[in-house]
Amino acid sequence: MGDFCIKKGHDLKLIGKPEKSMGDAPVSEVLNISPADFKGIVPKLLVKEGDIVKTGTPLFRSKFYPDMVYGSPGSGTVSQIRIGERRKLQDISIQLSSADESLPLQAYTAAQIGKLSAGDIKSHMLKTGLWFMVRQRPFSKVANPDSAPKSIFISAMGTAPFSPDAEFVLEKNSGGFQTGLSILKKLTSGSVNLVMGKGTKLPALTNAKDVTIHRFSGPHPAGNVGIHIHHIDPIKNKDDIVWYVDPQDVAAIGDLFNTGNFPKYKVITVGGSGVTNRHYLKIRRGALVKDILKSNQVADDVRIISGDVLSGVKTKPDRAIGYYHNMLSVIPEGRKRYFLGWIMPGLKRYSLSGSFLSGLMGKQETEMTTAVNGSLRAIIPFGQVESVLPMDIMPTFLLKSILARDIEEMEKLGIYECDPEDFSLCAFSDVSKMEITEIIREGLEFMEAEG
Repeated sequence: MGDFCIKKGHDLKLIGKPEKSMGDAPVSEVLNISPADFKGIVPKLLVKEGDIVKTGTPLFRSKFYPDMVYGSPGSGTVSQIRIGERRKLQDISIQLSSADESLPLQAYTAAQIGKLSAGDIKSHMLKTGLWFMVRQRPFSKVANPDSAPKSIFISAMGTAPFSPDAEFVLEKNSGGFQTGLSILKKLTSGSVNLVMGKGTKLPALTNAKDVTIHRFSGPHPAGNVGIHIHHIDPIKNKDDIVWYVDPQDVAAIGDLFNTGNFPKYKVITVGGSGVTNRHYLKIRRGALVKDILKSNQVADDVRIISGDVLSGVKTKPDRAIGYYHNMLSVIPEGRKRYFLGWIMPGLKRYSLSGSFLSGLMGKQETEMTTAVNGSLRAIIPFGQVESVLPMDIMPTFLLKSILARDIEEMEKLGIYECDPEDFSLCAFSDVSKMEITEIIREGLEFMEAEG
């Protein structure tokens, strides 16, 4: 067990924090599944338009791992399959039926689970579609079932804006969570590292078995799994494989083995100053954004983000929330420009560096927009980026080596430990207005392609 206090970082105080109350579950008529959510997977279709599917029916499989299939999160009819350029599968839409039928899946007793081998567990997760819940670093892609991770991480704390409280989410599903932890323990010869905040009190977390418990405190990104990996079991080269799983997915894995029920639901938060009702919602996996916001009052001219405001992606009402996202953030578009904004007192302007008078008023909740507040500039090493990255990495030099495509230098500077999510706060604070997260993503893709 280890206690870590993160000093570097910053907590964004945004208006629209979700209340700890579960809203009415939205009714979904159509589910949408996008294979693009699953990095590292080349999908091969197993259904066609008009096919009748049940919950758990395989919709597509991995080209390179034929046993790895994705199960339908609902029963109904395959209403649309969109194919993009070069015959690339874009998404699959399922028109739900009134009868929610599920494929029969095997359930195990506690004694049987205790006797399962790692191979048995992998086989069951692959054929039921739950393997997609397991991801690996480096490259943040779906885990290779043939690899041997040196450790597995579960991050049960969130510091990003509007992130769900793991204690609140897991409070009613502690049994499935513990079973999931015990199952994951069989998949590694190393440790299953369960990370939580220092104030965590839920027994399902604090008394968890088959894990090594760590406690973190500090500002964002102290809750990012990449920060936990860096401080507990760092990735030193491309052959160091670490797996990570979201706490809700750990519980879903446990439920499948305990009951044989395919996981159809997950809990998300809806937050931001662009919506009236900011709360938690239990939604169908693959639910459309417009269904999630159906009973909510959404302001005009807003940006809907699947994920948090720092690392999420812009989405549309007719698209589904991302498979790995558990937040839906709605904030105003920033179309207003301030005349001589850099020399004004800025009493109502958000200040990370204290350059506005608002910095003297303490941390107050602010309505922030999508405005960049400036244009692209040359790289200016003011130290602002370094001040919010709690990793033993020199971000400015790393970015320069990525832009120069210097493989040797990128490796020396720790590219394998990086993920765009961990650099999202750097992009927010950067005075040069660089797309830092995109540069990190391009660097990782380049390194993976070069082998």
